Amino acid sequence: MAEKQDFIYVVLAIAVVLLVALVIKPAATGELPGPWGTEEPEPTLTPAWTPTVPPATTVPTPTPVPTWDGKPQGIKFVDPATYQVPTGETVHRNLTTPPPGTMPGTTRWVTYATIDGQYSGTTGIVRVPSPIWRLDYSDVTTSNDEIPFFNCQVMDAQDPNRFVRIFTLNFPDFRGMKDEPDRRKEQWTSTFYEGYRDYYFVINTRCIDAYHVKIQVPETYVGTQLK
Repeated sequence: MAEKQDFIYVVLAIAVVLLVALVIKPAATGELPGPWGTEEPEPTLTPAWTPTVPPATTVPTPTPVPTWDGKPQGIKFVDPATYQVPTGETVHRNLTTPPPGTMPGTTRWVTYATIDGQYSGTTGIVRVPSPIWRLDYSDVTTSNDEIPFFNCQVMDAQDPNRFVRIFTLNFPDFRGMKDEPDRRKEQWTSTFYEGYRDYYFVINTRCIDAYHVKIQVPETYVGTQLK
């Protein structure tokens, strides 16, 4: 009988030890028991790499190049000091002879810009949009047939010391062309074999009622881009 009780005590002791080892101790440490002992923690999953798509680059809209619609533009007068031109200075050099060479065929000219006035003055800058151009200064009316005077100096805006060409009309010129408007229209014009450049004009007058100077380009340049 005593041996049987000793066996029961031994079994109870083993049960208590197992209870402490499998239940009480893991509960105290935060570990949950499993059927096969302590479970291994599940590995942390790292998300797969996702490529970043770069933002779309916005293509800038190009600025449209203006085109000439064929309508003449008026050139305004400015302060002569803008180009360091002494007020009242008149140049009488004869630079009216055009350079050699002509375009083949007949050129139809259209007015690109105009200079309208009565008195002496210096114009703003105008850019000629063609490789050749023509200056028509035939429309000049006088108020006195004795001492009329008209002088037009074509200046290179990129080099103010350069006189591109100079035109001077005195009393003999006006008297000789007084009753011949067709000859005046033909002879008081000058063609320039340079273009795509910037120019300004210095005009000096005496006893002139009005002048209407025209800058003309070939008709083929109507509607083309302004360079």
